[in-house]
Amino acid sequence: MREEFTRISRWIPTFGKLHPSSRRAMPGLLGFLAVLLSGCLTNQYNFLNYVNSSGADMYFKVPANWSDFGPSTVFSSGNQKISPGQLAQLESGEWANIFYGQHNASLRAVTGIFSNHPFGIVQATKLNSAQHTTFSLSTLRTLLLPVDPLAKTSSAGGTSYSASSYSQFVTKSGMRGSKMVVRVKEGTGATSVLDQVAEVDSSTSWVYLIGVGCSAKCYGQNRAVINEIVNSWSVRSR
Repeated sequence: MREEFTRISRWIPTFGKLHPSSRRAMPGLLGFLAVLLSGCLTNQYNFLNYVNSSGADMYFKVPANWSDFGPSTVFSSGNQKISPGQLAQLESGEWANIFYGQHNASLRAVTGIFSNHPFGIVQATKLNSAQHTTFSLSTLRTLLLPVDPLAKTSSAGGTSYSASSYSQFVTKSGMRGSKMVVRVKEGTGATSVLDQVAEVDSSTSWVYLIGVGCSAKCYGQNRAVINEIVNSWSVRSR
């Protein structure tokens, strides 16, 4: 299942340092629709909306004074922008956005959830036939993490992952999902917190997620705004 999320997971090995390696641009006519509507909620937030090829609508809000890196940046590598052909290929099956709780930040300076500023990622991915067959709710818990934080052995590479809260849900449209808050502790003692919500549609064709986190101290200081962002995230499946 995890291969479709490799591009983004590669940015956040155990949610440590980011390694900018891939990102993509805004969808074309045959791809997806993603628009930024500034100020449609308040003058303090930007509202991001994404509609995939199946008609599902994913939306969320981000503080207007945060740095936001759209798909055109996410799926480009370094200073080399993705070509129209590569973009079209990517647009047939995924979308991603990264945001960071610091104004005018550089993507190269973003350091994942061990940062002292909130870090967030939103992604939508179309499952292939093998992923469709083997998909389970436990898969949602390992889209961004290397191990299941609910498993008996929930550590990897000297880093431990423990869920401080976890719940499952089913929406009116048949989306199955889970919400969890995970404490990530490195062998050095450095601790961060990840707040994640992930859903799969009723046909097990598309997976959607939002993950927001930062160092434990940062998370405590920014809990209210992180909750606001995560709670604003929603997917309407047709």
